[in-house]
Amino acid sequence: MLRPPWGLQEILMILVLVYLFGFLLSLFGARLVDRVLLFFPAVRSPELASFFLSGILQALLLGGLVLGFVRGKHRASLAYLGLGLFSWKDLVVGLVGGLAVFSLVVLAMALIIFLLPHHPQPQPFAEVILQARRWQELVLPLILGGIFAPVGEELYFRGFIYPVFRSRFGPLPAVCITSLFFAALHCDLARFLPLALGGAGLALICEKTGSLFPALAAHSTWNLAMTFLVVLGRQAL
Repeated sequence: MLRPPWGLQEILMILVLVYLFGFLLSLFGARLVDRVLLFFPAVRSPELASFFLSGILQALLLGGLVLGFVRGKHRASLAYLGLGLFSWKDLVVGLVGGLAVFSLVVLAMALIIFLLPHHPQPQPFAEVILQARRWQELVLPLILGGIFAPVGEELYFRGFIYPVFRSRFGPLPAVCITSLFFAALHCDLARFLPLALGGAGLALICEKTGSLFPALAAHSTWNLAMTFLVVLGRQAL
């Protein structure tokens, strides 16, 4: 894995810019929310439209800033992000790895539910799926969870952050630091451990393959599998 020319300053700068964008969007994004409601009638409320709009735009911004720093500021190859030569084997590894990560996260979450006196509230993403009444209402969750979120988060966490800590501390500490950071930024204390384990699994996939493509596929598989699990759980109610 190549030693990246960027460092902690750029990592924090991207994070601040993404959160600042989210704050500004919450203040001035009403017109965009109206456009989502207009073009996606399956989205039945401004709250849902705002959720999907902010999720997709922040994922685009996250990935765009990473690419901007790597290609624009540092004139570095995408290979520094783990985006070298693509192989169809990457998809197979990602699919298998994603199912393994999904299974690990589900087991960890089941243990937490067993130990806690009260069940944690569903995540906003899961609540959207639980409220869906038609298949059309699942299109945006699948797009957000299967494409935008994995691409944005993998570019930032495993492509941009992980190499920095790996070059300074070695693979294992980098896996731990990156996965804890990944879990913390999801702001979900009840799911902190499952998210950290999932992040560690994705980092290990990236480390073992030397490529970001399998981690991208694994993250997408994890999210989609979780979506289908929620759908199946809803139908069983």
